[in-house]
Amino acid sequence: MTLSQRTILIVVSTFIALLFILAVTSDVILLKSFAALERVVVADNIQKVRNEIEESYDELFASAHEIITIISAQGYSSLSKLPVASLQSRHIDIVVCISQNKQVIASLDTDGNALKRSDEIDRVFDQLGEIVPIAEKSPGEPLSGIILLRGKPLQLVLSPVRGKDLLLMVGRYLDEDETSRITALTEFALDLVPISDERNAPDIAAALAAISRGEENSVQVIDKDKVAGYTLFKDFLDRPTFIAKITEERLLYKQGKASIIYVLSSLFVAGGVFCCVMLFFIRGTILKRLATLNQKVSQITSQGDISVRLPVSDHQDELKDLAVSINCMLDSLESAEKDLRDSEERYRMLFERAPEAIIIIGLEGDESGRIVAANLAAAAQHGYTLDELLSLRINDLNTTDTNKKTADMLDIIVAGEWLTAEIWHQKKDGTQFPIEIHAGLITIDGKKYILGFDRDITQRKITEETDHMHLQQIHQLNDELSRKALDLAAANNELETFNYSVSHDMRGPLTRISGYCQLLLDDDSNIDPGVREYIMQIYESETWLNDMIDALLHLAQLTRVEIVSGSVNLSAIAETALKELALENPDNFFRVRIEPDIVVAGDYRLLKMVMINLLNNAWKYSSGKSDAQIEFGVDKTGSDPVYYVRDNGAGFDMKDADKLFRVFTRLHDSSQFTGTGIGLATVQRIIFRHGGRIWAEAGPGIGATFFFTLP
Repeated sequence: MTLSQRTILIVVSTFIALLFILAVTSDVILLKSFAALERVVVADNIQKVRNEIEESYDELFASAHEIITIISAQGYSSLSKLPVASLQSRHIDIVVCISQNKQVIASLDTDGNALKRSDEIDRVFDQLGEIVPIAEKSPGEPLSGIILLRGKPLQLVLSPVRGKDLLLMVGRYLDEDETSRITALTEFALDLVPISDERNAPDIAAALAAISRGEENSVQVIDKDKVAGYTLFKDFLDRPTFIAKITEERLLYKQGKASIIYVLSSLFVAGGVFCCVMLFFIRGTILKRLATLNQKVSQITSQGDISVRLPVSDHQDELKDLAVSINCMLDSLESAEKDLRDSEERYRMLFERAPEAIIIIGLEGDESGRIVAANLAAAAQHGYTLDELLSLRINDLNTTDTNKKTADMLDIIVAGEWLTAEIWHQKKDGTQFPIEIHAGLITIDGKKYILGFDRDITQRKITEETDHMHLQQIHQLNDELSRKALDLAAANNELETFNYSVSHDMRGPLTRISGYCQLLLDDDSNIDPGVREYIMQIYESETWLNDMIDALLHLAQLTRVEIVSGSVNLSAIAETALKELALENPDNFFRVRIEPDIVVAGDYRLLKMVMINLLNNAWKYSSGKSDAQIEFGVDKTGSDPVYYVRDNGAGFDMKDADKLFRVFTRLHDSSQFTGTGIGLATVQRIIFRHGGRIWAEAGPGIGATFFFTLP
């Protein structure tokens, strides 16, 4: 189906659907509205009939008043002398005078004669007598109502005759004459239906049911052409007596229905004209241009020439935007096609000129196992020309051992995994060489292939063999070093044993020498002063040697002591150490600057030893200056903090800096500055045990600065 046909179908279908909706809406809403209006009009009409019947009581009351006046003046016997013509002109059918004890005193019918006394007439008078108690309930007041007398509805008025204890009844039958008179007055066809009539039609029963539900006047649709209104009349005893029914033509409903048909017909004609105009407009302004665009696009599609562009109209509408969009799409396609060609060229060059071998192997049909594509590196790697390589199967390149593994490798690749493995290939001349393959499954034009990247690993294998030889040599060297470490540990153990033995064996003679020297010095005998001086030098040498032994033992213990790491406040240690030095040497004055709250991580006992040794050195070598100054601080400008102890004492020459931390090495005269020569060696070992480093900067006479780090 063409677009024009679809457009016509849509427009016509829409129009028909709208007409159907309007028709249904009119039937559901408008016709119901007309029917409701019709019911209101008929209800008003039946009310008019009821009002006309009830208004006729006024005429009866007037006639009763005149008759009472005559009776009051002439007596009840004057009833027989009433002019019948006058009663007939007033449509009075019966006049009865009844006493309080329900006795009929006098009566008169429309023919001017008194009612004959018979069984039937007695029943009539008995029925009239039943109304007397009702009148007695309202003494002195006239009453009106309807009774069924002789099977016919009778309008009856009851008026008391003053001073006579009589009750006058004036009645009018609602017979055909009265019905005709009311019909002539109201112009509505009236029908009075007694309730006791067993032949009541279904519409009467429906009207009675509606009135029993509380409706004052009921309206019933008889058929498509007739509608009827109903109103109920009751007697003096409030018993349903008869229904007044009027029947009318359904003119209003028919006029509404005709109006709806006329409107729908007009809409149908107008809609048909509108559809034709719309179709003509759509065809001229849209469909024709769409057909032109479709023809041009089909031409571009059939020729495959995306350089052609669609003509763009001057209309500022969606079709112009569509033509512009299609032209933009053609521009994009042309650019994408160019980019695709460039991309294919780049990938072709990348494939052909890649330094590593690339091979594509078929998996389906006649191509199964055949090399369908390869680059120059793959041909050169195997010693073939590219054409020769493309005529081979992959099994021709594999060695015999590799072909035994091919099935397992194919299962892994076909399962969707990328396989990396080391296998052996053979060249055209039969030479075998190791390669590392990285292969996986790819799909091209719906067919499955294996894409493999091959790398010659001959040199790597040679390197691995060389590395294996070197690794064996390294293992041999490690074994040698382990043996030497064991030998060194044994030597250190022997040296420690020797140090302990020597220090223990030396302490006995030294103690005896010290004791004898002390005895000689304490002796008050006349010892030659020169000899006393010699004894003093022997005593001092013994004391120095004893301190030296203690220092050596302490230095040896530093290599074995376990480091217990914690938070150490170096500033607090420095303050305590300098206070103790000031108490021991009250004659020396020093200016001290200690940076507060320098906290590090390390062993408290060992780091305290470091600070005491460095501060003792600074105090000792600065004690000869009048403006002596000692400073402890930290430099945080680098990546790691650097701690320092600075003094302005004797200093030293930097050419001797490499001797600072040697055991028993001293850069100053021992007679000028005392000491064992082990303190700085101890400091260095502690810093090294903590993973840090220590160095010094100094100058003769300008002081020295010792720097150290604690990672």
